[in-house]
This record gives sequence, structure tokens and C-alpha cells, in this order.
Amino acid sequence: MSSVRWKSIVAVVTNPFAQEQLAAVKAAALAARCGARLTLFNAFMIPQPTPDAPMDSAGEIIAGAIRDRRKQLQRLAKRLGRGELRIRVAVKWDFPAHEAIVRHVLETKPDVVVAESHRHGRIARWILANTDWELIRSCPAPIWFVRSAQLPRRPRVLVGVDPQHTHAKPARLDDRLLAAANALQQQLGGQVSLAHAYEPPLSAGPGMLMEPIRLPLPAKRSREFAAHVADAVRKLADRHGIEPAHCMLQQGAASEVLPRIAQSRKIDVLVMGAVSRSLLARPVIGSTAERVIDRVACDVFIIKPAGFKTPVQRKAARASVSRSRRRAA
Repeated sequence: MSSVRWKSIVAVVTNPFAQEQLAAVKAAALAARCGARLTLFNAFMIPQPTPDAPMDSAGEIIAGAIRDRRKQLQRLAKRLGRGELRIRVAVKWDFPAHEAIVRHVLETKPDVVVAESHRHGRIARWILANTDWELIRSCPAPIWFVRSAQLPRRPRVLVGVDPQHTHAKPARLDDRLLAAANALQQQLGGQVSLAHAYEPPLSAGPGMLMEPIRLPLPAKRSREFAAHVADAVRKLADRHGIEPAHCMLQQGAASEVLPRIAQSRKIDVLVMGAVSRSLLARPVIGSTAERVIDRVACDVFIIKPAGFKTPVQRKAARASVSRSRRRAA
């Protein structure tokens, strides 16, 4: 992501008929601030054609649903645009939802996708497995998950970095995150800070039955390690013009340190990276980052590593299913 101004923003509207539209409202504010064009996008899977329904009637049902949803999005666009914003609407019958969104992204190549987030927790995360988390794992565009409709005049942005790459992050991802945050600052104003949570490594020693046990490092080695981490953070900050006063280095688990910093400094947007850990190089959000996202109350901006390739196919599987059904008839 470069310092070029955003030209295209997609807002995911999960339910066009809902009264509250956090993602659309914030996306409209972003578009107005950046001078970008905005698309309100909705994908739905219900109503679906049933196996025993004639294709004509199923097609009519879907076409009617698309018309109704498009009209609703047009009303929303008119309310948000107030004659000043360029707002398009797009409705697709496609599923699952995250794949529909990714296919639209592949087709239109927006600079950022804005989607409404929810407080997750264990049960909610399971329910939303095919929306928030799958979108994080598969969307090639940066994703701005919103938890409020308000866009501050000067947003406070916090970048979670890992210069030691202890969480399997690609070596250049931190630079990519900070470049994205600086680009955001150039367009919206505000202040960029960075934070790194570190935990000193442990040494190993023999236990009573000669099994290895983990032991804290000696005090001298712990101080050397802390100094090495601080130096890595300083060099990263210097490359991106982040002043020392806006660099936070704290010992502890990232899942506890980052939410605490975000709360204490009243952060508006937390920038994080999606990393790849599987044998198939499928991008995932690790358990540490999942806990961070669950615990912060601010918006979250997710960036993929350079060269990321989505596992989502450009063509929906439902198209081939529909053709097969027509041939069978």
C-alpha cells in the first residue's frame, strides 16, 4: 500500500434494510475526506433456488430480491451522498458472503474495504466464522473493520509491529504496515504511533527426571535481549519517521499489551498484519492477533503481506451448479 491517495472504497452492507449502517456511514466519511468514489456492496444467499423449484420461478425470486436490495442501497446512497459524493451500489446473489466480497474486490480492485465488525468472543467468533475471520484470511485488499460510525477529525493510529518476527511475520510486513499507516495519516491527518510487545526467551535445563524444563534467562542476558529489541524498534521507527515519544515497547503478551496501550492512548484505529503460517501459505490471523482484535474497542485495519494471493476463485461455484441443474432439467 503506497502513499497514493485512495481512489476507490467499498463498504460492505450486510443488511441493506437495517437502521444502523456503521460501515457505510464511516466509509462515506472516509470517501469525503479522501475524495474517493464509494461503492455500497451487498451480497446475499437467501432466497436461494431450491432443487425442486423451476428455474424460471427461482430466477424471478432472485431478480426481485436484487431489485429490492438495490433500491434500498440507492436510498442509503442518497442519504449519505447528499449530492456531494460519488456513490455506486452493487448487489450480488453469491455465497458464502466472504467469497462474494472477495470476488467483487478482484473485479473492481478498491484501495480499501470497509466492513462492520462485532464484539467477537468465543461464541460470536464461531457464528461469524464465514464473515469477519474468513474475510481477513482471504481479502486481498486492506480491510477497515469499524466499530463506530464516527470518523475523528485527527484519528489516533496505532501500528502493532513485530521487528523480531516472533509471530512468523514476513520480514517486510512491519514496513508495509507503517507505510499504510503513514498513507492513512497523509489523507486523514492525525498521529501515528507504534507498539511492540515482547517476552524474553527462556532457556532450557534438565529436570528431576532429566526432562527439559524452561527457565528464565539470567538478568544480564535479559537486559541484552531487551536492548536488542529496543534497537530493532528504534531502527524501524526511524525508517518511517516515527518519533521516540510515539514508540511504545512493553514486556508482556501482545494480546494484553496492545489492547492496554490502545485503551490508555485512546486509539481510534489499530493497524495489524495478516500473516501466513500454513503449509499451503494460506493467510491466517494467529491466536495472538485474534485475542487482540477481540479485546480492543477501536477500529482495526488489516494489511496483507506483499504478494498475497487469495484462495477465493474469481468465478462463483454456484454458476456451474446452476448450469448443471439446467442441463439435468
